[in-house]
Amino acid sequence: MKVPDRELVIVLPEGRYDHVVMERQTRWLHEVLNHVETMENYVSVVEFVNLHRGGISRDPLKIELALRRKTLGSFQFILHLN
Repeated sequence: MKVPDRELVIVLPEGRYDHVVMERQTRWLHEVLNHVETMENYVSVVEFVNLHRGGISRDPLKIELALRRKTLGSFQFILHLN
């Protein structure tokens, strides 16, 4: 999965934290998000629904192929298991 460009907005009390500490914490948060946002992790928490063929699938290969498409077909959905 391509890592998206992201902007992090961190709201902290003014003057409470040192600039070096804030930079280190921001870098740590960015690394954690990069680790969590992998294709393997995302595939494990979604399912692919194809109402034309076969209903609900939790097959990682089918889900990954569906996620890599620009658009899904009609009556095809990616559902989060949460």
